[in-house]
Amino acid sequence: MTYTWQEIVRVEGNINNAYKSIEKRKYKKVSHGVYVDGDEFISELEQLFARYPRATLTLQSAFDYYDLSDYVPEKYSLVTPYNSHTITHDKVSQSYMSDDIIDIGRQKIETKYGYIYIFDIERMLIELFRLKVKLPKEYFLEVVSSYRVLKSLGSISFGKIAKYCAKMTKGNKLLKEIQEMI
Repeated sequence: MTYTWQEIVRVEGNINNAYKSIEKRKYKKVSHGVYVDGDEFISELEQLFARYPRATLTLQSAFDYYDLSDYVPEKYSLVTPYNSHTITHDKVSQSYMSDDIIDIGRQKIETKYGYIYIFDIERMLIELFRLKVKLPKEYFLEVVSSYRVLKSLGSISFGKIAKYCAKMTKGNKLLKEIQEMI
């Protein structure tokens, strides 16, 4: 399991006990402010989410996670609220989003090594259309094609998409565009 320094202090009761537990190797430091039980493995992505809990996996990284594209990104695409600290990691491409829409469709997913935060598949469809000018056309069309397959399988909820779009600026325009292409 992954812990922050504050969580270890809370679990152990005080700072002195936390230091003793780390010294006895009950917890192992894996990066600045991130610890794991003993010798447990933690992936780079889980380390990032432990250190930056307001970050959310998005764009190419999320499309790759959902198997909507064959493209495997070199960097993790993470979005954080505007007032967040800059993520200084060479494998992260960070963008910012306003607080009023960042939690729409955000979910916490448990992996075998810990938790990650990602937008659900419906929210990612909205992000695809909202940010399509930033994506290569071929890539955009590949992901749209994958969403068409999901639609035919009944794996996406247009009710959820409409609900999400209603909370966004220019949501009606996005919803219309999605309905026309998917």
